[in-house]
Amino acid sequence: MITATARGPQCNLQADLHEGNIVLHVRRRETVGSCEQLCVRPKMKLFVALLAVGLPALAAAHSWIVCTDYLENNGWYWDKAKCRAWPRNAKKYNLRNRRFGLAGGFPGFVHRLDDHPELTPLCNDPRDDATSYQLPMAAYYLGQKVVITHPTKNHASDPRCGIRNRRDTENLMYVVNGDEDPCCIDSPKLIQIMDMGVSPSGRGESDEVLGTYPKPGFQNAPKFCEDPDKAMGTYNFTIPMDLKPGRHTFVWKWIRVPTVNPFTTCWEADVFATKAERDAHYLATGRTTEDMWDFYQIHNIVDGEIVDPIDI
Repeated sequence: MITATARGPQCNLQADLHEGNIVLHVRRRETVGSCEQLCVRPKMKLFVALLAVGLPALAAAHSWIVCTDYLENNGWYWDKAKCRAWPRNAKKYNLRNRRFGLAGGFPGFVHRLDDHPELTPLCNDPRDDATSYQLPMAAYYLGQKVVITHPTKNHASDPRCGIRNRRDTENLMYVVNGDEDPCCIDSPKLIQIMDMGVSPSGRGESDEVLGTYPKPGFQNAPKFCEDPDKAMGTYNFTIPMDLKPGRHTFVWKWIRVPTVNPFTTCWEADVFATKAERDAHYLATGRTTEDMWDFYQIHNIVDGEIVDPIDI
């Protein structure tokens, strides 16, 4: 939850934003006159108007990874049935059954490296493999293309809904060899394994560029304009062939703009040398071994609409 307060002569006006809803509270400071009337002065009215715009924008400037092994690359809509694995403590934050795009209040599952990123814990929750995976942990194999999902939280550029200037700065994937939990963003144990690119934005870009999908970076959300706050975006990254098989910590880092500190999500995954070994593990844990598919390779998309399926 985010809270903002304005102080008046006889009362305070407090606004709380919780799960996307603004709730106003009038707090009496003196027992003179009508607090409600005194608070609704021009300055207070301006405060409320600014909150109506500013608080949602503040809350929207964040995101997190929901699924760590999703079956559909470049998909349009979230479907929890397509998710085979989840981040740390996904059960605690109810990521599977909560509406996509809600993180359990603020900050909830959201993790931003505030103040001094080099000193802030890299992960929202410390590593504890024994208790953090009531929902399944990921399993990957060398060379696998992995799809992960995130909510857009109003942060994308698409001319179809009149938004062009939402910037994207950095989208990186890291891995940590071994059992150690990385301390912070500048830990020497973090190994960058993928730069997932940056989404185009700005008035200098054409409508065609801004409205074409798939696209690199954070804003790869083809149905963004249908629900800018809770539309699904997808990334994909590849497990390096030289990564040592075993259990590793994976870290997603997103920088929205240079003036906002990074957001991160952490999870563990068992990495196998071959797909056959990974498949055996998934079968033993009751999960499908189906290969990931690309939405744009199995559908014929024209002007953002499915014309007919492609025979494959």
